[in-house]
Amino acid sequence: MATKLVVVDRMTPMLLPCDLRDWVAADDLVHFVIEAVEGMDLRGVAVNERGTGSAQYPPGMLLALLIYSYANGVFSSRRIERSTYQHVSVRYLCGETHPDHDTIAAFRARHAEVLRQAFTEVLRLARALKLVQLGTVHIDGTKILADASKRASLDGSTLDQQLELLDRELAEKLLVQAALADTPEADEAYRLPQELANAAQRKAKLQAARELLAQRSGGGKSAPTVNLTDPDSRIMPAPKGGYVQAYNAQLAVESRGLIVGQTVCQATSDRAELVAVAATIPAEPGEMAQMVADMGYDNQSQIEAVEEKWDTTVICAPQPGRSVAPTARRTAQRAQLAEARQRRGRWARQRFGRELLHQRQTTIEPVIGHLKHVLGFRRFHLRGLDKVRGEWSLLATAYNCRQLWSRVQLRVRK
Repeated sequence: MATKLVVVDRMTPMLLPCDLRDWVAADDLVHFVIEAVEGMDLRGVAVNERGTGSAQYPPGMLLALLIYSYANGVFSSRRIERSTYQHVSVRYLCGETHPDHDTIAAFRARHAEVLRQAFTEVLRLARALKLVQLGTVHIDGTKILADASKRASLDGSTLDQQLELLDRELAEKLLVQAALADTPEADEAYRLPQELANAAQRKAKLQAARELLAQRSGGGKSAPTVNLTDPDSRIMPAPKGGYVQAYNAQLAVESRGLIVGQTVCQATSDRAELVAVAATIPAEPGEMAQMVADMGYDNQSQIEAVEEKWDTTVICAPQPGRSVAPTARRTAQRAQLAEARQRRGRWARQRFGRELLHQRQTTIEPVIGHLKHVLGFRRFHLRGLDKVRGEWSLLATAYNCRQLWSRVQLRVRK
């Protein structure tokens, strides 16, 4: 019997215009993202209201494009632009328009506040769908690489040496250029050579970095280093040893795995970040019953501040090496602090505390693993603390949209 094969004809044109809605599955994530963004208030996005110049892309479409792309592990603006041609769901989202990578990158960089607002709006949608319940909140942090090389970080002495070498280089090049200007063959219009302009620009950059080091030191001992590419980033210890140029990204996750709070800081450790993370948890998901954190957040003053301001219980096992028994030789304040840490340690060792600490390992750590290893987000694509915080909010919003879409699909199947 002859083998029958499907005829693949790439030459015959379509007789009728196609409808992209027929090509996108009814349960595709893109429908949920579009509906979620349509319900957001985007009046804070700056647009050209005069109507002059080229037509503008709708802010809602650009925001939905970023959320959908990040939810699928596509972070590069050039790859996002390419997907508007190659990905059927993205073509449907954009309505057969194709914003270029400059437009996409500019929107992401300029509207950090809108990206943070979108995170809150998605949590409000989750509350309306009854798919989020705050209750127990788990806190953790992770190091995310900055869009800068560690080799671009210089200390004060290295900056001084670089500035001294540049001064000599500029002086020599200026003398050569002055000698050439006096020759008959010189151009009538004097122009600064490109190599001389680059050296002058580098000198200005080094001087700005030197001033930034002086500001950080406060007139005392100079700060360790400053990065010329992204001055807001810091050299931080890597989980597997060594040091990296990175930011400290913080997350707060509810018991079912939905991100309810997030921020980015410059601190190399988590000891002073508990209050900052708690402040990012909006009121939309509900009231917080207790907060669970690992030993990296062992800071009694921070823990007491969270418990007092948010009327909750913080479960955080104290670090073994820092537990000191209160004695009569200690001041009353330090003895009270040590006693509170011991009481917190006893609470963490009880059955209820052990269960919550174990639950933290199966709740927030898989979320961080999903963001870094499944989606592949290991490096920020923007520079500067404010822009980095906006991108981290965008990633958390995209993750929450995917989680809510999965829960809605599961509810429909039931």
